[in-house]
Amino acid sequence: MSLRVWLTTHVGVSNFASVSDTATTAHLLGDPTRVRIFDALTAGPLRTSELAAATGMTPAALSRHLNLLRNAGLVDRSDVVDDGRGRAYQLRPAALDGLAGWLRSTSWASELAVASAQPRTRELLARMGGFLDAFAAGDVAFFDRHLRADAVLVFPGLAKPLGKQECLDSVASHPPYRRYRILAEPAVRLLGAATTVITVAADVGTAADEAARPMFITAVINEHDPWQLTHLQWTPAAPTETNGTVDG
Repeated sequence: MSLRVWLTTHVGVSNFASVSDTATTAHLLGDPTRVRIFDALTAGPLRTSELAAATGMTPAALSRHLNLLRNAGLVDRSDVVDDGRGRAYQLRPAALDGLAGWLRSTSWASELAVASAQPRTRELLARMGGFLDAFAAGDVAFFDRHLRADAVLVFPGLAKPLGKQECLDSVASHPPYRRYRILAEPAVRLLGAATTVITVAADVGTAADEAARPMFITAVINEHDPWQLTHLQWTPAAPTETNGTVDG
């Protein structure tokens, strides 16, 4: 299992963690050797000898990197008392919350895609995530290509819906969506041969928000080539509304 996959599936989301802590963790994992150590430990605790064999490192080199990871609070060490074969090391998931949250928030498309086991559903969810990622990238060309001319976009707090041109005009100044957590399995419904309706319940916040808010995000997509969004609506949801299955 890769380190990125392990982080985004085994570690809880803490998107509001200290930026400096996340930067420190990312810096430590910028070294390929330490990434090999982390990859080996995603399988579970390992003794020093087992970790050396798994990473192809000498005990001396391994010790230096493990000390750095332990000092940063990313790895725990415990004595193995049952057979006298040394010490065991394991990852500390809580210490990785900040990095896991950052990895999740860097791509709505990848986060939405893994929310379903169905290949076709994953493809459709990734399309919706592409719009949210495009805000972060300021990708006006993406919106121009995948918004239908008569598209309608409804967001909380706006006096009226946005049309395609108004959306294009706002892309460059829109704060990226960086803080979110999917609350329930997304609902995907196919209406006829050419229309898809997707509903996602998620805690959502932009880089400018102090806290994320629960939202229902509904998208209607026209399946022609190229596919295009015809309607997007964000609806605030009370926390009690997000405990069950989302119904589109």
